[in-house]
Amino acid sequence: MKAISPTLARHLPPLLALLILLGGVTALLAVQRSFHVVLQKQPTPLQKPLYTLPTRLPPFLVRPGWVDQKLPPEEVQALGTRDYLLRKYWYSRAAPDAPAAILALNINYYPTSFATPHVPNVCWAGIGRKRIYDSLITVPRVPHANGSIGPIPMRFLSFAVATGGSAILPLLNTSSHGGRFINTAYTFQVDGRYVADPQQVSALFWRKHSRFGYDAKIEVDILGPSRRAVARRRITAFLRAALPALEKCLPDWRKLNHGQTGQ
Repeated sequence: MKAISPTLARHLPPLLALLILLGGVTALLAVQRSFHVVLQKQPTPLQKPLYTLPTRLPPFLVRPGWVDQKLPPEEVQALGTRDYLLRKYWYSRAAPDAPAAILALNINYYPTSFATPHVPNVCWAGIGRKRIYDSLITVPRVPHANGSIGPIPMRFLSFAVATGGSAILPLLNTSSHGGRFINTAYTFQVDGRYVADPQQVSALFWRKHSRFGYDAKIEVDILGPSRRAVARRRITAFLRAALPALEKCLPDWRKLNHGQTGQ
């Protein structure tokens, strides 16, 4: 039996590793083709950039001088995406200083891979805010870009209003301020569907038959203290006004995955 040359012996382990890797990739692709299973999602493009969302969504509008907030690089890195929108809207049927008259829209879009959503019940608690109420709600009769109307699930949270503390951590000393709270609500659009639970985001994202996968957090924060009932009405009104235009920015998932099973 002819001995293996020293040169071949040196290169044999990496060559074997490469052959095993190629064999594994080939087998994985064969499994995907045979069972119509997609394990590697393709990048999912937005239909339009998020900043093209109209600044007038009657009765909500962006007041003169207001600009979209830009995050510093370190916060963008922590967020995990460069596709985000942080914008304030005014409910024009109320005075600007009225409770729940100003709200902030916070959209985070993940086009290529699932990321753990940044949500107020985690992030706000992390900076010292005290969560008082946490409930799942359904916003009824919300219009969509395709002309349909239906319910949207949201998670509705209320945090105590600050009564003191330092400039760095102003919300450690908290109170309900006579029934008023800092209120927020959020939902996720995942492959064209809406869910309010972060755990459901992962389950929908990894649907086995879809070539594309994305998730977008849609969060509406009421700026300043307000009663929960007033905040909920305002969030409901904003979602109904904004969602059709927002859906024209987010991907058309059914069009991207047209003809596939398991949708």
